[in-house]
Amino acid sequence: MAHDAPQYTLDVSTLPDNAMDARAPLWWGNLLLVCIETTTIVILLVVYFYVRRNFGQWPPPRVDRGPALFDQAPSLWAATANAVLLAVSALPMYWADTRARALDTRRTAAGLALMTAVAAASIVLTALEMRALDFRWDENAYGSVVWTIAVMFMIYLIAGIIEFGLMLVWVLRHGLDDKHALDVTLAGGYWYWVAATGVVIYAVVFLYPRMT
Repeated sequence: MAHDAPQYTLDVSTLPDNAMDARAPLWWGNLLLVCIETTTIVILLVVYFYVRRNFGQWPPPRVDRGPALFDQAPSLWAATANAVLLAVSALPMYWADTRARALDTRRTAAGLALMTAVAAASIVLTALEMRALDFRWDENAYGSVVWTIAVMFMIYLIAGIIEFGLMLVWVLRHGLDDKHALDVTLAGGYWYWVAATGVVIYAVVFLYPRMT
């Protein structure tokens, strides 16, 4: 008669209910999300420079409808303000992140409120960037890729403001615990990526055409 194989059990009763950073499964999910969206942006930028090879003048002139436009380089003022805002926004986000790790409900709520305002301001500036474009998305390959990049970045900003807003409401109504402190830190990681992406897009779409 065969003996049953011994059954082993693992006692996890002493493990904490929540963990931070790389010990949390959500942290890895957030990282994978960032990797996927980074791939999206890289593909768009590769398309941008691939299209660039097909034109002697960059951006290409608009001559298929009047009035003809020979300088389609996007306006800089709103894009520059947005790039500066995004770069500086890493500081209050880091502050909110540290306050969340310390379970400081009041200051975390203040940081989330500030980041909600920052995200809203960046959305407005991005909308102004898009409004200032002198070409439609369907005019040529250049217009298509620039508008696609702009719309994708707007989606990232909208996702950010929704996340900040929802967390702010939760913290104000229920306070801050370890689980939601992790959520704040993950939102911080996402926002650092958004800010870095915005600066790269500014350099490629708004500055590069003036260097060629």
